[in-house]
Amino acid sequence: MTATESAVHHVKPCDFDSTGICWDLSLSPSDTGTLKLSGDLKPGWLGKLSSHLSRREINITSGAARKSGPLCWDASFEIDGKHSHSDPFNDFNPLPALMGPAEQITLPQIKISDFQIEHSTRHGGSIYTEISGMDCIGFLYGMLRMYSFYSLFPTELEISTRGMMAFDRFWLKGIGASVPAKEDKKALYEKLKMLSGS
Repeated sequence: MTATESAVHHVKPCDFDSTGICWDLSLSPSDTGTLKLSGDLKPGWLGKLSSHLSRREINITSGAARKSGPLCWDASFEIDGKHSHSDPFNDFNPLPALMGPAEQITLPQIKISDFQIEHSTRHGGSIYTEISGMDCIGFLYGMLRMYSFYSLFPTELEISTRGMMAFDRFWLKGIGASVPAKEDKKALYEKLKMLSGS
């Protein structure tokens, strides 16, 4: 596949079975591109994808993902492989990463400069977090690992990068898409406060 080609891989439509994933990768000549995913994405898919991209030294610079059904997601990410020491998109296929375990990678030291956390009525009740910090490969994976430690998982997210800073927004639910408790918000607040050094 040349750098200007687009690859579309339709596995099945979003029909809630084990293979209902569609993905598309459109690359530019500058080792950047757009990765789109939709369909039956199992819990933990975003952590698996972000660890897979981090291992390939591919940075997610912006994008959004939203859960539209019990297992159904729509996602689009702008990705950047310019910092890779090899061809980051050679034989690129996210499906093995999405279906298998998360890659074992060294987590970066997350540096948060500011954050906001509050309860939200969105998605039937969620915790809204807004994080800003020094962008680096693995930043999203590190945030997802932290959330999962508190049994909190994104049901929607928006990612952006401005200069060297990451600005990420998450709407988090509990296990089984449950509404997080006040204790969950308090515990997460204390962790984010510690990471921000405040």
